[in-house]
Amino acid sequence: MKIQYLGTAAAEGIPGIFCTCERCVRSRRIGGRALRTRSQAIIDDKLLIDFPADTYAHILNNNIDLANVYHCLITHSHQDHLYPKDIRMLEPGYATMPKDYHLTFYGTEKVGEQIRPMLAYKLEEKNISAFREVEPFACFEAGEHKVTALPAVHDQSAGPVFYQISDGYKNMLYAHDTYYFHDSVWSFWEKEKPYFSLVSLDCTNACRPITTYKGHMGLHENIQVRDRMVEEGYADDKTVFVCNHFSHNGIKVVYDDFVPIAIREGFVTSYDGMVISV
Repeated sequence: MKIQYLGTAAAEGIPGIFCTCERCVRSRRIGGRALRTRSQAIIDDKLLIDFPADTYAHILNNNIDLANVYHCLITHSHQDHLYPKDIRMLEPGYATMPKDYHLTFYGTEKVGEQIRPMLAYKLEEKNISAFREVEPFACFEAGEHKVTALPAVHDQSAGPVFYQISDGYKNMLYAHDTYYFHDSVWSFWEKEKPYFSLVSLDCTNACRPITTYKGHMGLHENIQVRDRMVEEGYADDKTVFVCNHFSHNGIKVVYDDFVPIAIREGFVTSYDGMVISV
């Protein structure tokens, strides 16, 4: 399986659009991997995760043809992960797509509340796009991939979930916009006994020692999640653990500062455009 990280920041991006804090000033000066757009990823060049306003920049920067993407998982309805107005760019007149093209979006009821009005114009009627509601712990197929949504510890008004994804041979976990996993997730895994080749964890707070908002993690919580997953057999020393989804409000969040800290703890640090195959 392959994952490409298209955007690796929280809502403000890094640097923040209006921000002059020390982390943003340094990131602007350093450039390259220190610059982060809003969160998005693609699995095996086919399965998109999230649909932020930065999607257009991501497809240009990474030479992605969305005519080859038929499935898109949405983690929750916050606009840095879902910018529904751009879905209307699929309408005839905005886009000429292959005759058999059909893009399905997947998400919770709260996500559907944002997407369905966009489909109501011409997209559902012309069978160009659709929305499929997902339920936590229920496995579904998204093209060639089997996907299970898991409940996220985040703003519940946004209908948050994160996803475990399988190609039939290997499993990935894409766990963003969530705090340390809910007990129900650990209980589910205790019965299912999954093994993950790659685990991507929310690291919004980076090296902040105390997480005050219980909707994101930092490296401290990432280590706790990793250690428990290894202890309970869902990962091992061959599993690739990735820190992703950074905010400029985090401590030691500038890419060049965070990388050596993450390496010491056994984590890979994401950056926009990064590709990992497992």
